[in-house]
Amino acid sequence: MTQDLIILGAPGAGKGTLAVDLCPALGIKHISTGDLLREVIASGSPLGQEIDGYVKSGALVPDDLIGRMIKDTLAADACRQGILLDGFPRTIPQAELLEKILADLGRPISAVFYLSVELDRVIRRLVNRVSCQQCGRPYHLINLPPRQAGICDVCGGVLRQREDDKEETIRKRFATFLEKTQPLIDFYQNKNLLVEVQASDDPQVALNFVLKYLAR
Repeated sequence: MTQDLIILGAPGAGKGTLAVDLCPALGIKHISTGDLLREVIASGSPLGQEIDGYVKSGALVPDDLIGRMIKDTLAADACRQGILLDGFPRTIPQAELLEKILADLGRPISAVFYLSVELDRVIRRLVNRVSCQQCGRPYHLINLPPRQAGICDVCGGVLRQREDDKEETIRKRFATFLEKTQPLIDFYQNKNLLVEVQASDDPQVALNFVLKYLAR
């Protein structure tokens, strides 16, 4: 059975962590639209070149181009068992476009999982994230600390915090997410597709909840 899923959640809600465990368990592909954009651009295809023009100019990539990219991806063999979409849709027009794409392919959305998390918990998670400036390896000062403070275990590089993981920035990103995403949450709730998942500090709890829901 094909499982086409969407995951929504504020920065730090744990979308990436859930996707890493959920997709192999279901045999579906995790589609991060940010990563997908970079892959399509790197491919040098006509669509990639067109998208690259918008990216290099600093303009938003039009929804119709994103739609074409998503549709091509869904048609690939690697996505025949289903997908977990992360980062798309972000707006009601994009949600309506995705519905049309999936309808054309005869693949309705199975569920939209919304990872609900409190701001204080997001701050606690994100302000403790650091990564190696040399090799990019991620760390968490509480859950996954380096053996030596400030130094990467792998390459000995210096660990730094991202600018957007500072508390003031996190608060702004969280507020922006709630403002922009609420209409999308309402959209899917009205279609009886939205499933709220409590994003606790134990990723296994969220994973078990989602797997149990899908196995009904």
